[in-house]
Amino acid sequence: MKKLSLLFIGVFSMSNIYAQDISDALRYSQDEIQGSARFRALSGAFGALGGDLSSVSINPAGSAVFSQSHASFSLVSADKNNTTNYFGNIEKTNDSKFDLNQGGAAFVFKSNNNSPWRKFTLAIAYDRTNDHNNSWYSAGINTNDDGNFSNSIASYFYDYADGRRLDQISAFPNESIREAYSEIGRAYGFANQQAFLGFESFILEADDISNDANTTYTANVNSGNFEHRYTNVETGYNGKISFNFATQYQDNIYLGINLNSHFIDYQRSTSLLEDNNNGGGN
Repeated sequence: MKKLSLLFIGVFSMSNIYAQDISDALRYSQDEIQGSARFRALSGAFGALGGDLSSVSINPAGSAVFSQSHASFSLVSADKNNTTNYFGNIEKTNDSKFDLNQGGAAFVFKSNNNSPWRKFTLAIAYDRTNDHNNSWYSAGINTNDDGNFSNSIASYFYDYADGRRLDQISAFPNESIREAYSEIGRAYGFANQQAFLGFESFILEADDISNDANTTYTANVNSGNFEHRYTNVETGYNGKISFNFATQYQDNIYLGINLNSHFIDYQRSTSLLEDNNNGGGN
């Protein structure tokens, strides 16, 4: 019995650029109600009221409500629990951490004469608007055996390679894997790159290795049950920094202007480990 372990496939570079899908659009466009404790307690209502540093980026005139200089910082405790069920095997993942959720300061300068301009303020505020940190782990034995190894990752690479010329999914002599992956993507596209990864990692073998025009392949794996262990780790956050100037004119007029700087940080890492003891592999 020969055991075939597919540890990992490394993607070395991307030669094609793809637009974001709908999940990316939702991730980057939606904001959670974050900020100071009282801002969150009132579900963001201080955006209209002012007088809170978390309202500065929403309501530029709101900092003029402060009667004196003010600074605040808020910490948040985040706790995320994920449960996965893969072919009856249940795995649980828990992430807990403290992080800076909001911070800033407003400096109030009051008028010392009878001017109708009662005061003006200068403020800087930081707010985290979304948290992308999330991780989960799934493991189990895939028993969906149809006789064609469709429950193995080998089927993914086989489907891309089948019908494609060998010289379009393999490296030239003295060409590095990184160079070949990039050039194949530039010349033939994403599908050929995936076939290349399957061939160069010995998951697939060409039926006629000496023929560049070969278009048929054999997977080095027999059908049967496959053990999978999948890890997903996501990190990052959305946030913004606001630079603010505001003023109060007489008793009821508040004016303000902002320069808001938005930033996005999102990284995702995934890994799949597949094992089998189906035997008969080449």
